Amino acid sequence: MNRTDVVDLLRIKGVGNADSTVRVLTKDKDGYAMSVSCTTIPVDGKSGYAIGCEIRKTDAATGQACQWRNCGTTASCQFRPIGPLTMGYGFNKVGSSAFASGTAGLIVTIPASIVASDIALATHSASDDNDQLISVISGANIVTITNSADPLAAHSAFYALLRNGGVPEYDIFAAGTKTTVGGAAAEAITITGALATDICLVQYAATDDTDTISKAVMTANTLTVTMSANPLTAHALHYCILRPRGSFKPSHYVFAAGTRTTVGGAVAEAITVSGALATDVALVNYAVTDDTDAIRKAVMTANTLTVTMSADPSTAHALSYAILRAY
Repeated sequence: MNRTDVVDLLRIKGVGNADSTVRVLTKDKDGYAMSVSCTTIPVDGKSGYAIGCEIRKTDAATGQACQWRNCGTTASCQFRPIGPLTMGYGFNKVGSSAFASGTAGLIVTIPASIVASDIALATHSASDDNDQLISVISGANIVTITNSADPLAAHSAFYALLRNGGVPEYDIFAAGTKTTVGGAAAEAITITGALATDICLVQYAATDDTDTISKAVMTANTLTVTMSANPLTAHALHYCILRPRGSFKPSHYVFAAGTRTTVGGAVAEAITVSGALATDVALVNYAVTDDTDAIRKAVMTANTLTVTMSADPSTAHALSYAILRAY
């Protein structure tokens, strides 16, 4: 099939807008595209793709899904990611768990195997004070989340594990950076289509003081982040909303992730991440700590993630991070 044949098929069946980057490899008996390669995944609602049509994204970057399947109809496509990622990290085990009284540590037991290279992140999902999560560590079938004080039974946490390679179980429904409007300690972020059952992770992207994030709560179409004080307009929030894979088209992918032992010498630590952009969304937790220091903010600039902490971390701390980028 030559390039003219491809464009003719797109016009006849109404696939996309006759995008010349689309190459139809096979058709079904009715002439609808059954197997396609392209560089841009069609938006929902395009016509001409057979039900079950598979797309190979030929320019998939590290962390992106390279295989997609039409879960919609021939009149209105809905391509969703399937199969493994193009190398890189994806979200594996994700959930929410309540703390118990008597200890500052929450141990979440996950039946499926956790490997040593998994990266764990967490955010308070319920809290009655301004306690902080001190560290989030993955181990053999468990995630250990340590609070700054005995949380009693009034706290719970969202957690997410990033795994290098394989097929992710969760994708990113929405992510972004929101400058606070202030007026109250609780700030509502509208996220159309968000569900109360979604899992969220939140991080300060900007701050001018020592305020902390107390909790993040999901309700229909809304993420509400409660902080230790009115943030005014001097703060900004990185956020990520996670949902089981397959029912939606992801907004972002994991551009890079890792764990880095601090070098110390200042409260701000710069981590070189080649190819990182100022528009990326960063999430950071302590993976190792020997005190109750807090992470103040994570700032993205070209090729660099700068994490500012409440004190010089010396070499006794390690930072787990994930950098998200829009598809």
